[in-house]
This record gives sequence, structure tokens and C-alpha cells, in this order.
Amino acid sequence: MADDLTLGEIRRELLRLTAMAGSAERPKPTRINGPDESMPGHEWDLREQPRPYGNREYVWVVRAVEEQDIADGMVHVSTPESMYPGEDFVPMYVPDARRLAMALLAAADRAEHLAHGVTRLEDRRKAG
Repeated sequence: MADDLTLGEIRRELLRLTAMAGSAERPKPTRINGPDESMPGHEWDLREQPRPYGNREYVWVVRAVEEQDIADGMVHVSTPESMYPGEDFVPMYVPDARRLAMALLAAADRAEHLAHGVTRLEDRRKAG
């Protein structure tokens, strides 16, 4: 790193590195819901970074249900915009959940490159 970086530039770089580290390895579940829960199985919480306005906490909850009657090859997602965040889930088939995850990674890479003014040859590929 150059010696003449501003504090803002250092913070942005730390956020970028933290995000890269957080997406480089599959995270461990936040909690494991037991068999007596309504949707037993592994659950991951993702708390978004605080926004510059307001004080609302934005939480995504992702579940992989393990009860055979419910475990139908689906991932259950609750977004911060759900009617009841953390309780209201949208089911997604596993292939769709994987494609969404990959699209989010690709879009995050693209947004990061644009924010830093660095374009890559593969960013110029046509959608297909």
C-alpha cells in the first residue's frame, strides 16, 4: 500500500479485503435449529453493513431444512424486505440458489472493479 492513502481509501480497502475473505470460504452456520423447531436444520444470518441513513438492521436468513417432510431439495431465504424478516421465507430450488449465489459474486466483482476504476477484459464479455 502507498504511504499517501487517505483514511477513506484505507477503510474501503479493508472492507474489500474483509468481503473477499468472507466469500473465499463457505461460512459456518450461525445456528443449528433442533428437531423441535418448526424448520430444523442449519441456518445462516447475514447482517448487512450499517447504512449511512437510518438505524434499521438489515438481516438475511438462509436455511437448509433437514426434516424429511419439509426437506424437499430447497433452500429457504428470508430477506430484510420480507413481511416478517427472519420468519417469512421464500423457498428456492438448490440449482436456482446456486445460480443466484454465483450471480451475486459476479455482480459484486463487477461493482468493485467499477468503484476502483479497474476494468478487466472479461468484464467486456457479452451477456449470454
